[in-house]
Amino acid sequence: MLVLALDTATPVVTAAVVRLLRPHELIDPAGTAATSAPQPTAPRPTAPISVLAEANVDDAFAHAERLLPLAESALAQAGVELGQLDAIVVGVGPGPFTGLRVGIATAAALGDALGISVYPVPSHLGTALGAEVAEPFLVVTDARRREVYVSAFAPGSCGALRTQAGPEVLRPADLAAFCATLPQQPTAVAGAGAVLAGLDLPELPAGSAGLGLVRAAARDLLTGAVPAPPVPLYLRRPDVTEPSASKSVLA
Repeated sequence: MLVLALDTATPVVTAAVVRLLRPHELIDPAGTAATSAPQPTAPRPTAPISVLAEANVDDAFAHAERLLPLAESALAQAGVELGQLDAIVVGVGPGPFTGLRVGIATAAALGDALGISVYPVPSHLGTALGAEVAEPFLVVTDARRREVYVSAFAPGSCGALRTQAGPEVLRPADLAAFCATLPQQPTAVAGAGAVLAGLDLPELPAGSAGLGLVRAAARDLLTGAVPAPPVPLYLRRPDVTEPSASKSVLA
C-alpha cells in the first residue's frame, strides 16, 4: 500500500511517500513450486512501514506555494505516480489557521481527484510516533502570539504510545505547571517548537513526520476503515475575523 503523507501544521511543510505492507506481504509464501531455473526476484521488504521519500522545507509563510511541489518531489524520488497511491494521510494540527487549511484542502482535493480516502491524524501524534522514543516526553510546536501548542506522551502497554495530556495552547511560562500535573514526568521534548519551551529538558532529534503520520493511521489504513472528515485542530479563534456591522455615526 502506497500512502502520501502531508503536514502543514508547523513552519516545516512536509510531504512523504510511505509504503505500508499488509500482513500477507510480510510473509514469504510456503511451498512455492520449484522451477527448472532460479528466477531473479527483487528483495522482499521486511519493514511493515517504510519511508520511500520525504521532502520538507522550513517556510512559515509559503505553505500554499510549497506543499504541492514538495509532494511532486517526494513522488518523483520514490518513483511513484499519483495514480499508484492507495490513500492519503494528513496532519490536522494543532496549528495556525492558514497553514492547516492549506494541508487539509490539498489532501481533500487530491483524494477526491484520485478517488482514494484521506485519513486525518493529529500532527502531534505523528511527531510523537516518528520520534521513536521509549520514555515520557513532550511535543511542542509554535502557536505564535508568544504561545506554544503542547501534548504529552508516554509508553503504554505492549510498547504502544499513549497520550497523557493535550494538545493544549499555553504560554511557555505555564509549561512547568502543565508538566507537574502529568502522571509520568517528561524526560525530553520534541517538535518544531522545542526551543521555545524553555524547559530544562533535552531536545529530541527530529524524526520522520511522514512515517509517524502513517503509523498513527496504520490500523485504519489496513482495515479499510471509512475515515472521519478531517477537522482542523485550531484550539483558538483565528487571528482574522469578519468585521461586524458598522455603526451609524448619525444615530
